Amino acid sequence: MKILDYVGMAPEPTAKPLRYVMYVRKSSEDAEAQAKSLPDQIAACKEYARAKGLLVVGEPIQESKSAKKSGNRPLFLQMLKDIEKGKYDGILAWHPDRLSRNSLEAGKIVDMVDNDTIKDLKFPTLEFTNDSSGKLLLNIMFAMSKQYSEHLSESVQRGVDSNFAQGKSSGVPKWGYIRDEATGLYLPDENFPHIRHAWEMIIAGATRSEALAYLRAHNVSRMTKLSRRNKHPRLMVIGDHAMTTIFRDPFYYGVLVQAGHAVDLKQLYPDFKPVVTEEEFNIVQAQTKDRSRREITYFEPLKKERKLFLPFRHMIICKECGHYMIVSRSRGRRGKYYLNARCQWEGCPRNPKGIRVGVILEDMYAELSKLHFTESHYADFVKNMRAYTDAKMDDIIARKRSVQAEKNNKQRQIDALAEQYTELGKDAPKPAKDRIKQQIDARQLEMAKLDDELTEINEKIVDPSKLKLTAENFLNPLNSLDLQMRAADMLQMDLLARKIFLNLEIDQQKTILYRYKEPFQTLISGVKTDQITCGEPGGARTHDTKLKRLVL
Repeated sequence: MKILDYVGMAPEPTAKPLRYVMYVRKSSEDAEAQAKSLPDQIAACKEYARAKGLLVVGEPIQESKSAKKSGNRPLFLQMLKDIEKGKYDGILAWHPDRLSRNSLEAGKIVDMVDNDTIKDLKFPTLEFTNDSSGKLLLNIMFAMSKQYSEHLSESVQRGVDSNFAQGKSSGVPKWGYIRDEATGLYLPDENFPHIRHAWEMIIAGATRSEALAYLRAHNVSRMTKLSRRNKHPRLMVIGDHAMTTIFRDPFYYGVLVQAGHAVDLKQLYPDFKPVVTEEEFNIVQAQTKDRSRREITYFEPLKKERKLFLPFRHMIICKECGHYMIVSRSRGRRGKYYLNARCQWEGCPRNPKGIRVGVILEDMYAELSKLHFTESHYADFVKNMRAYTDAKMDDIIARKRSVQAEKNNKQRQIDALAEQYTELGKDAPKPAKDRIKQQIDARQLEMAKLDDELTEINEKIVDPSKLKLTAENFLNPLNSLDLQMRAADMLQMDLLARKIFLNLEIDQQKTILYRYKEPFQTLISGVKTDQITCGEPGGARTHDTKLKRLVL
């Protein structure tokens, strides 16, 4: 036999089998959400590998991350790097949507298949061939997965908006009510009369602790809601946190508020039974503000890691020396902490050096309460509307950018949650689905609010005349400045004061001189009330005079 013939008859070397890495994924990071999803995927992939004779290398890569956004899955990215290094030849996954639900990573996978970096893809649910038809099918499956998630998000939003417009809400029912299983509407339960009596106690002057003691004495309680973390519902007795929520919630006079939107249940359902009237609700809110006024005169000691907010910095001037007074915290004889404005300049003849911020605030409330604006001031304001409109337009354009950014952020959150909801699977616990749906509901309502605000902003930009305030909208805030100041917390109080006043000047006798900002400076000129005549843009008040006159 010739050597050539012998060489020609030599058997060709056997091709090495492709090495596959198994990748399985679920969206939720919760330990129990989609509890069967990963094991089911692994079982299906192993059965498919045995049937097809595939060589699966290493342990399955399991990841609990959403594929909606690129770069969100470290194990997936490491797997692609290992493929590029030659550690694996192909990928075995349950379905293409386990690999990607975003365009960037989907394109990366297709590109690696085109370059033969990924030599093959295998799916128990889809037959992939590494040719032009197979790549087209793969692209279609990636696109369909993304479209399904987005469509689900839109459908959920429509459902949430529709339910809320009908006076229905998700979550735990309010104290004193149950949610009708058929209609989803609120109905009084056995705790309703006790909740009503607790409101009556507060209106009559009782404290929340006394109202809570009454409710506990009458065994006001309810069963906790079934959830992944709470698999065994238990009896929950009403507590301190619930008392705070109940006496601030407008639901109890018939207004359901959720994510910044409100619906009047009394108009939607005449049979709805509120616990209190709106007038009674407002009485309780006013009483709550009165009780909290102690917070403006003293402060509890804060933890070291928290920074205490100090209002009116660089606003209070010592009339004796002309220097700014420093606002600081001091401890009283009974252990309570107070805010003081103190002149720190060594050469100042002022004695005593300081004054309580609470004294300044009480004086400020009285000052603002004596201001009264009328239709004539509104007419003067309208004459100068052009300048106001130009300034307001700049603010509106800036707000539009901010709202659009908020809206984009909410949409990203909704997309991620919608994908999680899609990937839960039919065997996932119902509470797991309910939890994600509640989160989607809340964000959809926030999105609707942002959409409404954006629509209003766009209308104002197109038609600047819509910036014009009505007389009521103009006068009501001005004539309630003292009430707004009383109801505000320290930060809000500081911001409001800076919008009204240039500064405050205090002399040795604690007489306070107020210098107003525009447009208050112009508006205050000529204002007349029962106790005050304002002839100039500034104001001086003392504690021992009945007639006050504003002087600059």
